[in-house]
Amino acid sequence: MGEGEAATNYVLKIHQLKSNLKNWNFYEWVIFWVVIPALLLIIYSLPQSIKDEYFILDTSYLWRVQTFLSSSYTHSQLYPHLIGNIAFYFVVLAMIFAFEHNRHRFWVLAGWSLVLVPFISSFLTVLFWGLIGRNTTGQGFSAIVGAFLAYAMFIFVVWGIGDILEVFDHPEEFTGSKRRFDFLKILLGILLALIVIMGIQFGVFIDTGRSTVNGIAHFGGFITSLILLLIFDVRTEKRKYFHQLLGASILFGIFWYIVYLTILMHFVKGG
Repeated sequence: MGEGEAATNYVLKIHQLKSNLKNWNFYEWVIFWVVIPALLLIIYSLPQSIKDEYFILDTSYLWRVQTFLSSSYTHSQLYPHLIGNIAFYFVVLAMIFAFEHNRHRFWVLAGWSLVLVPFISSFLTVLFWGLIGRNTTGQGFSAIVGAFLAYAMFIFVVWGIGDILEVFDHPEEFTGSKRRFDFLKILLGILLALIVIMGIQFGVFIDTGRSTVNGIAHFGGFITSLILLLIFDVRTEKRKYFHQLLGASILFGIFWYIVYLTILMHFVKGG
């Protein structure tokens, strides 16, 4: 690729970012930038006794099934928990609005992230804490933010090199050298590996002294989003090599996270 072609591609990518941002309608800006954060603030402002009874997940009271959803929108601490989650949400949402051009994909992924992810993260929380023989409570928007983070990282990769993903299935159509073709394949593998590594890091349990960051809920949201993105991409795009590599990366990430959880459970039970 010559300097002139590279400059042209750069200009086209910048133009695409501007076009993507203009593509979102007024209602999408309001729903995701105003309504959802406002909902989080409204639930936060409720009396703590009401949140404890009806909104916060408590593994001792599993019959409160509504908390499997509501807990993902509930916070009892303004800073840093609620403010931190909203700030991180705004960052990843800005990435999605800039890099995403497929509004149908956005609504599918956003809808599942806002509804399905809370149930999955709550189920994983109940399962893990049950395996270590302890009860816990869970609340916070982090699992959903994790799902949006995975989406933002995925869409960044697709935006950056999406025009060559199908070429990996047809190396005979690649116009550059074999060395450059192999480099691009390695680059794609590294990018997908970094996404999964981010998910594993996002899923680490952290003892803050006053509470424990519920890593499994974070990882559950992140990896659920990647799986949904893979399913959507398989159904809508023809890029088999990319799908195989992404699927392998997801499986590898799940495997390593299970190893991490196994070590963690032995440590907790031993302690």
